[in-house]
Amino acid sequence: MTNRKDKILIVEDDKASQLYYSTILNDLYDLRVVPTADQAREALQQEVFSLAIIDISLPGGEDGTSLIKWIKKEHSHNLPLVAITAHAFPQHREAALQAGAQEYFTKPILSSMLLEMIRRYIQD
Repeated sequence: MTNRKDKILIVEDDKASQLYYSTILNDLYDLRVVPTADQAREALQQEVFSLAIIDISLPGGEDGTSLIKWIKKEHSHNLPLVAITAHAFPQHREAALQAGAQEYFTKPILSSMLLEMIRRYIQD
């Protein structure tokens, strides 16, 4: 019997944050970690994900909010999107939610909160 893990796309350029997510989630989910919006688009065209965690501040000329808008408009209306940022400004939260994110968190996010949020969208 194959025990298929749900796939989570993590769009995060910070190496410490990448390691944090991998440490918490790697045993439970199949992770694909990419540092830019362009690489996230490629990943979304190659694989089917159950959830995406997207940092709002990304390198390469496109931020996470723009990526969220693209995913909702061009790729998948049903993919749960979680925006995460180190900036706790209310306008960032509002922009991410208006773009289509279902959840918004500021870093650092406690591992228990992260897992609880993922379980709301990914049923075992």
